[in-house]
Amino acid sequence: MGVMIDLQEITMAYEDGKTVLDNITLGIKEGSKTVVIGPSGAGKSTLLRCINLFEHPQHGRVFIDGEELTNRPARDLYKARQSIGMVFQAFNLYAHKTVLENLTLAPVLLKHEKKSTVTERAMMHLEQVGLVDKAFSYPSQLSGGQQQRVAIARALNMNPKVLLFDEPTSALDPEMISEVLNIMTEVAKENITMVFVTHEMGFASKIADRILFLDGGRIMEDGTPEDVFNHPRYERTKQFLSKILKSA
Repeated sequence: MGVMIDLQEITMAYEDGKTVLDNITLGIKEGSKTVVIGPSGAGKSTLLRCINLFEHPQHGRVFIDGEELTNRPARDLYKARQSIGMVFQAFNLYAHKTVLENLTLAPVLLKHEKKSTVTERAMMHLEQVGLVDKAFSYPSQLSGGQQQRVAIARALNMNPKVLLFDEPTSALDPEMISEVLNIMTEVAKENITMVFVTHEMGFASKIADRILFLDGGRIMEDGTPEDVFNHPRYERTKQFLSKILKSA
C-alpha cells in the first residue's frame, strides 16, 4: 500500500510571526484512516487545509498520490483538487438548489461527467447517508445533521482519492452529533484515504488506524488509538486527554 498524502517540511506562520505548523513531515498511506486531535490553536485545521492547499505553507512540499501540488499554476491546482474532497464545519450547501442538485453540480460542471451517471451515483450516496427521501428537498428544509450528511454525500460523489473532515460535528446540536458520527463510521469503511480532525474520541478510537496529537504546530504523538489513548509518550498528551475525556 503506497503513500497517498506526503507532506514534506511543512511550515506555516501567521503575519504576526506565530508559527502554526512547525516543519511537519508526514506520510499517510492509501486507504488509511487518520484522526488528528489536539487543543484549539494547535494547527489541526491548518494542517488539513494545507493538504489541499486551501492554505499555502510558507515552506515545504505537498504531494497527493505522487503528484506535487505546491507551486502549481492555479489552473492545474484547481484540477488536482478535484480528487480531494472536504467536509467542513459549516455545511456549505447551495441554498437555492435541491439536495440532488448539490450532489451533481460539481461532477457535471468540473469533471464533465454525464448527468445520468452522476445522478445515479448521487442517489446511491444519498442512500448511504440515509437521505434518499430528501433528494428533492432544499437545504433549508433539513436539520443541521441532515445537511451535514448531504455534505458528506456530496464529497463522496466526486469520487475522491482523499477525503478530509474538518470537525464536521462541531456546529451541530448535541442530539444531531450521533447521527453524523454513525454515518461517518460507515463512510470510513470505504477504501478512500481519510483524515479527520475531531474532538470525538470514541469515534476516533473506533475508526482510526492512526492518531496524531498536535500541539504547538508539532506532531507530539503518532500511533494507533491504543498507543496514543492508553500509552501516551508525553505528559502534555495525558493532560489533554484527561480534560477531553472528562468533559465527554
